[in-house]
Amino acid sequence: MRRKQFQVVLFGPQGSGKSTQGKLLSEFFQVPYYSSGDIFRREIQENTRLGNMVSEYVASGMLAPDELVDAIMKKSLSADDFSRGFILDGYPRNVEQATTLDKLQKIHLAIQLKLTDEEAVKRLRGRLQCETCRELFHETTLPKSDRTQCTVCGGKLKKRDDDREIVIRKRLAAYRFMTEPMARYYRQKGSLLAVNGGQDISDLFEELVKKTTRLGFLSRR
Repeated sequence: MRRKQFQVVLFGPQGSGKSTQGKLLSEFFQVPYYSSGDIFRREIQENTRLGNMVSEYVASGMLAPDELVDAIMKKSLSADDFSRGFILDGYPRNVEQATTLDKLQKIHLAIQLKLTDEEAVKRLRGRLQCETCRELFHETTLPKSDRTQCTVCGGKLKKRDDDREIVIRKRLAAYRFMTEPMARYYRQKGSLLAVNGGQDISDLFEELVKKTTRLGFLSRR
């Protein structure tokens, strides 16, 4: 079977495991993984003009306008080498951004991780994040004695301010309104792969590998 270029966008509601599965797929297919949040933080840290503009929205917890997000992503996508493929997490966030992305890069597959609001709330309320390396953990996977220190870098673990239930439900409502319609957009283009994001990490990864391989996306390893 001829190997298809793994140029993928990954989307789903908060708590569906996008970053975890994105990193696992990145390692398996040997392609770079890009989080829009990481790209924004890089711009802010480098004190660029775009970074200064987006920092105001990040600091206030507001979504940046499409024009600004598109400009930042266009800059990153133009600067990096995508000859091996890529996985994008967090961009596009709506159909308008997806249309813009189509003009910048060919998207071969859009993976949608589906999750109910109740499961998302349950997952996010138990989430912990390292203040130093930003690695994510969950209370159910850590002994009580290990819920204060990151097992990756030793940094301090804490609950994120936006992981309160009232905030979570507002974010989920925004996802259903803005981002979920991308499923129809990519389905019409024949590039949507929708899977149940409520599975265990290993089971979900196994399903994604099986289905993407069946579609002709083969690992470089």
